[in-house]
Amino acid sequence: MGPSGAASGFDRLRRRFGFDHNALRRDVDRRQWMLGIALLMLFLSLAPPLCAWAGRSVYASGVRAERQERATRHEVSATVLRVEDMRSGRKVTVTWREPDGTARTGSFTAFHGGTAGQRREVWVGPSSQVTDEAPRHHTRTVGDTLTVALGSAMALGMPLLGLYLIIRYRCDQRRYRLWDAEWARFGTRRIP
Repeated sequence: MGPSGAASGFDRLRRRFGFDHNALRRDVDRRQWMLGIALLMLFLSLAPPLCAWAGRSVYASGVRAERQERATRHEVSATVLRVEDMRSGRKVTVTWREPDGTARTGSFTAFHGGTAGQRREVWVGPSSQVTDEAPRHHTRTVGDTLTVALGSAMALGMPLLGLYLIIRYRCDQRRYRLWDAEWARFGTRRIP
C-alpha cells in the first residue's frame, strides 16, 4: 500500500520535478532538469539582493520627498480667478493671502478647474508654486517600493524564464529525434 494524503502528494511532486532514480529518463531529460534547477538557483540567489537594493533606494528617495514636501508646502484657501482650457487639463489661476497678509497669485494645471470666484484649497510651495496635490503620503512611498521590488524581480526572472523555455524547446527537439529513432529501430525488428 502506497503513501496517502500529503505524503503521496509530495511524492508525486518529487517525481514530477525529476528527484527520482527513474531508469527510463534519458540524458536529455536529466540535462534539462539540471539546467532548470541551475537557472532557478541563479534567480533565487540574485532576486532577493536586487529587490532589496532597488526597494531600499526607492524607499529612501520617497521618504526624502515626503519630508521635503511637508517642510516646504502649506495649505491655503484660494479664490479661482480664471480657468483656461488646455489640450490636457485646465490652467487654473488662483489668488490667496499668505499668513503674513501678503497677496499672492499663481496658476497650476488641473483636470477639474472649477469656476471663477470659487474657493478651493491649494498647496503652496517654495517661490509661491501652487498645486492642488497634497504633500506625498507614506502609503505612496510604500506602494512605489513594492512596485519597484516586484518589477525588478520580474525584470530578472523574465530573461531567465525565456532562456529556460529555449532550453526546453531544444531538449524537446532532441527528445523527438530520439523518439523517432527508437520507433524506426522498433519498426525494423523481425517478429519470430
